[in-house]
Amino acid sequence: MRYFTNRSTLARMDLNTKLIITYFMVFMLAASAFAIYMSWERTRLSAAGASAYYRGDEARMMFPKERLELIETTHFHLFITPVIMLTVGHLFLLSAWSRRWKTAVITSGFAYAALDVAKPWLVRYVAPELGVLATINSALFGMTMLLCILVPLYEIWFLQVDPTTRPH
Repeated sequence: MRYFTNRSTLARMDLNTKLIITYFMVFMLAASAFAIYMSWERTRLSAAGASAYYRGDEARMMFPKERLELIETTHFHLFITPVIMLTVGHLFLLSAWSRRWKTAVITSGFAYAALDVAKPWLVRYVAPELGVLATINSALFGMTMLLCILVPLYEIWFLQVDPTTRPH
């Protein structure tokens, strides 16, 4: 746990460690961009679009999402989203940000991930007005992911540290 302090451990890493983290983070950025694009295609990033996507829309000939489809999507997201948050979150914890900010970012990331899993069920079975969760939660979750990705990338490549303090 000594690594998760207010001093950046990221800037002090050796080149190969920086490269593997960078490659991973670039893939996470691409995955996030495709998630936004996929949401755009499905919902046009609007509350009405999200409601139509999950509840169906006769005018657009869209069928409501079936229970089994929601179960399958939920199952997948319950496995993969926490793993992604765990990974990018740990890298973010190596940053020089304060403990309070780290706690807020990591906690909000997992909260947004939980809401992301619940969102289809709420929109489909509780109320179409909850489609607004799609746009709000996606924006907040996206900003949190960007922080967890871009802060480490910045500190790895641009944060200046005393070279004598690098680990060997």
